[in-house]
Amino acid sequence: MYRSSFTLWSDTVFFFFALFLLAFCVFRFYLPSWWTTLLLALPTALAGATLLHLRRRARRRKKHAAEGTRKEMQKFAFHLAMDSPERNAELIANSLNALHADLADAPASQTDDTARPRAEKAPYAQIENNTLKLADGRGYIRFQFEKVTADELRPAIRDNAEHATVFAAAFTEEAVRLAHAFGISLRDIDDVYALVKEAGCMPDPLIEPPAEKRSLREKLAFRLRKSAWRGYAFSGSFLLLFSLFTIFPLYYVISGGILLAFAAILRLFGKDAP
Repeated sequence: MYRSSFTLWSDTVFFFFALFLLAFCVFRFYLPSWWTTLLLALPTALAGATLLHLRRRARRRKKHAAEGTRKEMQKFAFHLAMDSPERNAELIANSLNALHADLADAPASQTDDTARPRAEKAPYAQIENNTLKLADGRGYIRFQFEKVTADELRPAIRDNAEHATVFAAAFTEEAVRLAHAFGISLRDIDDVYALVKEAGCMPDPLIEPPAEKRSLREKLAFRLRKSAWRGYAFSGSFLLLFSLFTIFPLYYVISGGILLAFAAILRLFGKDAP
């Protein structure tokens, strides 16, 4: 988090100085007074840097939140595929029971102003042979690396259970159409992740996949390096400064502005070295 904030502020400072230098040289080309040029260039650069900072901060927060959820969801899907069906069934049952605790803990009804003994109610979800017996139907656990196919929905169809629900990471299009035809509810990794997260039953630690190894070709692949912005920024600044003293300032301003713009693009959107 600290590194991300530092990068955001360093980008803002860089953009401020780059925009200030460009604005100063452009205004100086049209205005004879140095003080007037300075007074116009400073607020222009400050306004541009502020707008950039606010926009990038909002986008970065949204992006980091989405990326964090997506990565955690991918790890969770891998965990479910690697874990045993018994443990997966237990996880889903515990999550469902946690969300339906109000039903399990509800007091028995009272009649004739006489309090009856409180009846013990069965939990919402109970495990039966790696399937879930739900209070309003039956649940089937099908977590695996591949998408669940239509053939793998046959147990739910054969049981002819009312309000059948299949929990899995993903489903093929044929499975979705078949489930719709037989009235079977499908819960993919998005639904399961939200269920377990809301119930506070997320496993810790998760079973994680091994780290990916990059091939030599990927390491040597050409990319726009973020670190290259310094060279373009130096060259652009050098040309803009010379525009203040040369007899042909317009060409220096245009060339320096292009180099500074390319430096800003690399710094903001370039890829870090592997």
